[in-house]
Amino acid sequence: MNPITESASPPLAAVAMAASVPNVAVPVERGITQVRVQPKSSCHHEKQAMRGVEWNGGLPVAIVAQPIGTASCTITSGRSSIFKQCFFMLVLLFVVTYVLGEHIAAIGLPTTVAASFQTSATSTSAVYVSMVSIPVMERVLPLKHLAEELLQRGYRVSVAMPEICRSWVSDVPGLEFISLGTMSVSSHPLTIKTAVGNVGVHSSYLSSLQHYASYHQPMLHPLLEDFTEDPPSIIVVDRYSFAGMDVGASLGIPCVINNPFLLLDIDDPPAYVPAPLSHHPIMDAMTVYQRCMNGYFRLRFRLLNLGLAAHLHDATGSSVASKILSNNVNVVLTNSAFGLEYPRPLTPLHRMVGALRRRAVTPMDADLESWFNISPRETDPYYVVYVDFGPDVVLSMEVMTQIITVLRELDLRVVWKLTADMHKAWNTDDDDAAPLLHAFESWEVYFSPRIAHTAVLHHAAFFVTAGGFNHAQEALCAGRPILGIPFSAEQAEFVDRVIRAGAGVSIEATELTVENLRHAAQLLLAHDRFAKAATRLGGLLTSAGGVVEAANIVLAVADRGALALIPARHTQPFVKTYLFDVYAVYGAVLCGVAVILRTLLSALFSVFQRKTVPLAPDVPKLD
Repeated sequence: MNPITESASPPLAAVAMAASVPNVAVPVERGITQVRVQPKSSCHHEKQAMRGVEWNGGLPVAIVAQPIGTASCTITSGRSSIFKQCFFMLVLLFVVTYVLGEHIAAIGLPTTVAASFQTSATSTSAVYVSMVSIPVMERVLPLKHLAEELLQRGYRVSVAMPEICRSWVSDVPGLEFISLGTMSVSSHPLTIKTAVGNVGVHSSYLSSLQHYASYHQPMLHPLLEDFTEDPPSIIVVDRYSFAGMDVGASLGIPCVINNPFLLLDIDDPPAYVPAPLSHHPIMDAMTVYQRCMNGYFRLRFRLLNLGLAAHLHDATGSSVASKILSNNVNVVLTNSAFGLEYPRPLTPLHRMVGALRRRAVTPMDADLESWFNISPRETDPYYVVYVDFGPDVVLSMEVMTQIITVLRELDLRVVWKLTADMHKAWNTDDDDAAPLLHAFESWEVYFSPRIAHTAVLHHAAFFVTAGGFNHAQEALCAGRPILGIPFSAEQAEFVDRVIRAGAGVSIEATELTVENLRHAAQLLLAHDRFAKAATRLGGLLTSAGGVVEAANIVLAVADRGALALIPARHTQPFVKTYLFDVYAVYGAVLCGVAVILRTLLSALFSVFQRKTVPLAPDVPKLD
């Protein structure tokens, strides 16, 4: 072997170590010039190692062993290149999607936005709204006006009621009528003997609740069969139409509750709101005694509703027990406005829509218009009083005579809408009431069972009523004050709200005399403040939206549901609603701080106590 070659060739281990450790000189034999070469990067070394050789001074050297982890750079570079390719592909995909989404409509292909509009248009044309009400005229009229508004917008609308109510809605073209059978409609007459002053306000209210609940069982099964066969998109039910609520809950159909009255306690108001049927003013005007009794009146009112709910649940298995007193699941349309209502916070589920009235004013019939024109020239033909006690109030001929006599003494003409029973007596010659009614009929008094309220109220000085909600609202919207003679608890509650708003006066049905009636009528005629207050209340009822706002809410619930409107306190646990867990954490923190402070104070006290302890006197040493 050539000794020069052997001495010039360093050991393989030394070469490998020199390549891996920079700036380390490899020992060589004397006489050989050492050349210090800057080592290549580790990646280059690993690439050469992958081929199994390494160049050292121009000579290939085989790699005997490769350290653990030398291939990490290659793997890392490979992964980074894959990640870069994936990232650029995703960016390219998003760009292409955005460009196509913005401009794909130009080449005629459907876009996502167009598809959503097409879906919404299809669902709008397929909306089917069904109204459900008990056979009580005061409850049917608002739903009838709402149905007219929806029909004008092109929606399919039906109303489900007993067969006896078909004539009530037969004048609405295009409205489908769902007959719930020929059930007997129990009468709920209101007389002087059953008036609030004789039986009490809570007893009268309980009687009304029992009357409303009596229609639940007869309406339930026919309604369930019809809605199972042809289910509507949404149901609009009256507040006391418990059968409609049960059917909607069992079939999973969304419901909107229409409350054609005051709020009362349906929204679960705060304690400072005056209790229903208490006839108390707002809290800042209450006396100490009234504030103490407010809780009693609210408790008694709620016990009446809970008792009725328990009776329905035991008798029919109804699931509407929680909806009689308050409602925390469905949207509630209350046909009232603040001004009549006590100020209070409302949840998104409770909407104040004002009076549900027809948009168009019903024209006056020919007979009534001719009666207006036959008055003497010296008499104002439009100085009249409109009288309507509703279909449930039964008046004796003595009471009717007193009312007409007092109004005629004040030079007022009278337009009186007769009830069905009065109209029968009008057409019966043998009845004792017929001669009296015909004796009053002249240019001074007009009787008819069919009178358009809106047409007459615009010419009336004031409106004499028992306190029916719909007709009284019509009078307020026309700017006419009210003379209320309530018979039921609901009528007394509404008339009390009108009086507190300054838009009328009232007389107890049990205290109705000629003197009281004359004094009340003279007050309404002598002071214009009643008419101004009525105009203000009518403006509030109109500005709340009416049938337009109610229809918008119904369609919104049919489209999007009411889940987003439910307050969190009705869906989350009781502990979270009233922040009991937060108060517990605060209490724990305060207790911890108290313990720490007590420990520090004890330590400081002990330190200062040690410093202030007097030293013991020196004891003399004994010899």
